[in-house]
Amino acid sequence: MITKKCFGKLNISLKVEGASNGYHDLDSIVMTVDKYDVVSVKKRKDDKILVTFTGPYAVTPKVQEETNAYKAAKLFKDTYNTAGVDVTVKVNIPTGGGLGSSSADIAGVLSAMKKLFKVEGDIKPLSDKLGSDSGFLLTCGFARLQGRGDRVTLLHTDHKYYFVVIYANSGVLTKDCFALFDKGYENQPNIDNDMVIKGIEEGDLGLISKHGGNHLYLPAIELNKEVESNLNALKSLSPKVLGMTGSGSSCFAMYDTYEMASWAHHKLKRAYGKNVELLSFYNPDALGFFDKMFGFYPPEHH
Repeated sequence: MITKKCFGKLNISLKVEGASNGYHDLDSIVMTVDKYDVVSVKKRKDDKILVTFTGPYAVTPKVQEETNAYKAAKLFKDTYNTAGVDVTVKVNIPTGGGLGSSSADIAGVLSAMKKLFKVEGDIKPLSDKLGSDSGFLLTCGFARLQGRGDRVTLLHTDHKYYFVVIYANSGVLTKDCFALFDKGYENQPNIDNDMVIKGIEEGDLGLISKHGGNHLYLPAIELNKEVESNLNALKSLSPKVLGMTGSGSSCFAMYDTYEMASWAHHKLKRAYGKNVELLSFYNPDALGFFDKMFGFYPPEHH
């Protein structure tokens, strides 16, 4: 059996540049955080695929075949003509919150099956067929995603970052958010992601705040009023960077010191309970020797 930690992400900045071939063209700056699902894959003696969901955010699907974890396992099995698998997903990342839970599970299943069946070759093309940012989550870190999220430019920073994240009680459906966005909104932020990258690389939160933003924020607050109130709660603590990840509904404040992030988290804990969390930038480049021996994901358990 192979077990993988599948890390979630935050969209530090998200610009919608247009649409083509039925997809919206995006330009987004993303960073992975130390919030992760856990995927375990075990070889079967037949060709069947069985997926089980556990954990605090698990929902038993009506149809297994419609889950991204199942689709990833089936695509891998069909592509490489392998045996079937039992897949267990411990869901720790809130679904529908913009942290990439289902995309992380795609990356985790594909990566685990590659290891389990000792397959050579690039699995990113498989990942790109199933999720817009799952290809990036095969490697994690800090990156620029363009196109529909499948064009990945990996970037580097030596700086540490911390995030206070508020999870809404309900999510925002991505397709509904884009449908509202297409109706048009005035007063959208003027996003310059080149400058956002510069800010992250240099540890300058002011640059990130000045040039970043999320073009999906206005439609998201129409679909879920919690988004605006949660962002205002974070704003009351005067962080330099505020944001909403993906199409919502999770919001975050970004800090460059653990002490300030911890203070903000403490201030919100009484009101938000388990819906507020202090997370750190998960940077594979900063892993120690032991972790690097086993790749970007923590070591597999056999």
